[in-house]
Amino acid sequence: MLTKRQKQILDYIKKFINENEFAPSLEEIRKHFKLSSIATVHQHIETLRAKGELKKIENQPRSIEIPKNKFDSNLTNIFILGTIAAGKPIEAIEDIEIIQVPKSQLPKTGEYDALRVSGDSMIDEGIFDKDIVIIKKQPTAENGETVAAILNGDEITLKKFYKEKNRFRLQPANPNLKPIFVKKLEIHGKVISVIRNFENTKPKSAVALFGDKNDKSFLSFSLKPKALFEMPSKTFKDKKELFLKKIKSVNPNSQNKYKRVALSTIRYAGGKSLAVGHVIELLPDNTKKVVSPFFGGGSIEIAMSKELDLEVIGYDIFDILCNYWKFQIENPELLYKKLKELKPDKKTFEKIRMILNDVWKKKIKLDTLTLAVYYVYNFNLSYGPGFMGWASDIYLNETRYKRMIERIKNFAPKNLKVKCTDFQRVIKNHSNDFLYCDPPYYIGEDSKMFKGIYPMRNIPVHHNGFPHETLRDLLKDHMGGFILSYNNCSTIRKYYKEFQQSFPIWQYTMGQGETRIGKNRIENGDNHIKQSHEIIIFCPPRK
Repeated sequence: MLTKRQKQILDYIKKFINENEFAPSLEEIRKHFKLSSIATVHQHIETLRAKGELKKIENQPRSIEIPKNKFDSNLTNIFILGTIAAGKPIEAIEDIEIIQVPKSQLPKTGEYDALRVSGDSMIDEGIFDKDIVIIKKQPTAENGETVAAILNGDEITLKKFYKEKNRFRLQPANPNLKPIFVKKLEIHGKVISVIRNFENTKPKSAVALFGDKNDKSFLSFSLKPKALFEMPSKTFKDKKELFLKKIKSVNPNSQNKYKRVALSTIRYAGGKSLAVGHVIELLPDNTKKVVSPFFGGGSIEIAMSKELDLEVIGYDIFDILCNYWKFQIENPELLYKKLKELKPDKKTFEKIRMILNDVWKKKIKLDTLTLAVYYVYNFNLSYGPGFMGWASDIYLNETRYKRMIERIKNFAPKNLKVKCTDFQRVIKNHSNDFLYCDPPYYIGEDSKMFKGIYPMRNIPVHHNGFPHETLRDLLKDHMGGFILSYNNCSTIRKYYKEFQQSFPIWQYTMGQGETRIGKNRIENGDNHIKQSHEIIIFCPPRK
């Protein structure tokens, strides 16, 4: 325990280092506290060192240093959620980092995160490329405020906000750039501060600017780069919490707890982009590897790999799908190159669909690269979508197509493999590994899934005939633990009655939600409103 005088000296040293980026001398400490001699100061310093509050730097005149675990007490962690465009909008989902900011320089109420700036559209506001902006999270803004705005669900940009008669104007602070006009947008929050990047200046330091620049009370201050930019080592629990925070819905009226996380490169029927948060929040805090016997579109598995740095091994029985994933993981540039040679038009689409039909009927055989290219082309440009589906005017669009193949080129999971193997063999071979299972839905009499629609066509593992009881028996004996996503019906609830069950709600593409109903079905007199019925079943590891 420190005496009153020792604490005063320690607080003075911390404040001095924050303000000057170097430690005070013994003489400066003596003068500040009006002590009679340097020897008295030296005695206090030695006592603070002995108690672990200070460190000694050898062979330096200002030899006082605050240990990292002591110095950070007046700092708070701010999450850098990725990069924000001060220019053209860019995708919002990126890796998470941490910076530390003095608590005293943040408002006492509110939630905050940070974004790294890319571009020069806000230079007249003093926001430059590679700066970091501190964002106060809020869904609304006043005209003229600088905001982080989300466009099209997955693009984020930094601009001045203006609400006009029938639209929103996002105004750059650069006379050489034009404003962005949109009918809809989502405000992530408003900018309350800028952390200046001095990467190419001497001395290297970071300056944080807080407050309104037009206000006389506007404050600028400097921090030691070590204190500001040092990245604390993150456990899996930390990574999970940060990721869930990033994707948590900011809309209080949203029926879903989490935002959609669309990291997969294919528009997979039954994909779980809206379920990512619900599944990941159940992962045990000591998870290191996840095995997926039903990889499919891989929305959740890719998020685990890319965002949580987990080792993920995916399996699927559909050999054509697995062949595609092999190229997508190992050589996305090659896929991109070949897809770039194709045109998104009905003539090309129909030609490829007929070739795939012949492959399916084993009339012809394609080389593995061509098969992967044709598969993803057909799959992503189909109505529905589905393997060998019919052309969609929505996706036969050059802009959408370009965006799709760019997504394929930039696909970069960290530790992901996909292999072609039956689920029974997978579960038996990975008896001690944690599983995420997304099997075909149960469509028995008590199931409301697929009411009014014909189940998926032309896929090898049809919903009809899947051995649900076999999966149940294997999982009941599985020691490694599992998360299982299914459709909610009495049969499935009974099958897994001894395990934890939750019932999340989201607008699901195959179930169509509580209120959506297709115009064609109304015209045909089919007024059955398809509903989402989801269940997530959890079993912790039993080793």
